[in-house]
Order: sequence, then C-alpha cells, then structure tokens
Amino acid sequence: MKKKKVEFPKCETCPKRVSSVFCDLSEEQVAEMSANKGCNFYKRGQNLFYEGSRAIGVHCIYEGKVKLTKLGIDGKEQIVKIASDGEILGYNSLLSGQPYNVSAEALDDAIVCFVPTSTFSDLINENNEFPRRMMQVMAKDTQDMEKRLTNWMQKSVRERLAEVLLLLHNRYQDKDKPNMIDVRLSREEIANLVGTATESAIRYLSELNTDKIIELKGKEIRILNKEKLVRIANI
Repeated sequence: MKKKKVEFPKCETCPKRVSSVFCDLSEEQVAEMSANKGCNFYKRGQNLFYEGSRAIGVHCIYEGKVKLTKLGIDGKEQIVKIASDGEILGYNSLLSGQPYNVSAEALDDAIVCFVPTSTFSDLINENNEFPRRMMQVMAKDTQDMEKRLTNWMQKSVRERLAEVLLLLHNRYQDKDKPNMIDVRLSREEIANLVGTATESAIRYLSELNTDKIIELKGKEIRILNKEKLVRIANI
C-alpha cells in the first residue's frame, strides 16, 4: 500500500494566511517568508518543541491540532491550550528571548510550518501592521488564560468540565456530524484541561453520559443536550 504523499503549503497560496497574523504582509514579504520557512508533517504524539528548549522560531499550524502543555511541580502535565489551523506557536518565548515555556505535541496528524527567528524579526521590523496583529494575538491569549484561572477558582469541577466540553464543541465541531466534538482526547487529557484528577473527570463524564446530556464512545464525545450543558456550566 502506497503512503499518501504530503503536500506542503506555499505561503503565497496558503488559504490559512488570509485570516492569520500574516494577512497584511506585502507580496515581497510573503515571498521572503515562503522562501525561508520550513514545513514538517507530525504524527499524533510527536512533539514540535519541548518546554525549556531554546526558541529558534515560530510554528504556524497549517492543518491539524496541537496541545500546549506545561509540567507542574509534581511532574504532572497540564494542558494550557489546544491550537489548530492558522494559529502560531512559540511567539511569546521568541519575543521575550526566553526558552519555550510550554511543550507542543500533535493531537492528530498535523502539517506545521516553521518560520525562523531572523525571518520573523524582519517581519516585525519591516511591516507596521504586523506588530499590531501580534499584540492582538497576545492580548487574546492573556484574556483566555485570565478567564480560565477565574473559572478554576470560582467554579466546581462539574461546571468546569461542562464549560470545557462546550468550548471544544464550539471550536471543533465536526462538519459532517454537528453534535460531535472533532478532537479525540483521552480522559487524562480532558482532566488536564479541566484542572482535576483523571478519576474525577471520568466520574463526571459518566454522569453526563448517564443523564443523556452527552454520549461517550471511546474518545468520541457527542453533545446530546446543549441547553442542559450550558446550565451546568453556569455560563
């Protein structure tokens, strides 16, 4: 059986670029970025970069989903974000001159482009609109993190789980099956997103499944009653 050939995108014709931070670049800048970037295919479970390693550029997701994780004091992995098509990773470490503060791992097969530090710095220095776009991305990430921290302090585990399921469904809705969450997460990964023990996540998922608010089939999660889930999430 022949392996499917992976076609890497060119910046000039990339459909994800028009809605990303790179949307305001000139034709010359796009051509320069395309000539200097790299592109890689990652299987599920492969790491793009590791927490603590030196930041040597930014990664732009063309296709697939990537989880960003951080190790706690006890060595337990904590998922801080799930990123997908069009998002860039590692920019905060690059801009601060610090090592990567998170690890990035492919949640499914992914195609990810890599823009080296020198090229990324040239874009910041040569395009007045690009820094503003970057500031918007940084502000949104900060707001999302602040909201998440507030939820951890003020909401119960059951409420947080319901909200995480709603957020995953809103962002990763299966096009062919609208009620399905189009991202496959283990129970441990869901627990890490919620900020609780795996056993607690399993128990509350089971309760939601028994109450026919969601349907569980392995790693597949289908939303059966979104209205009830919203009430549980206390949104």
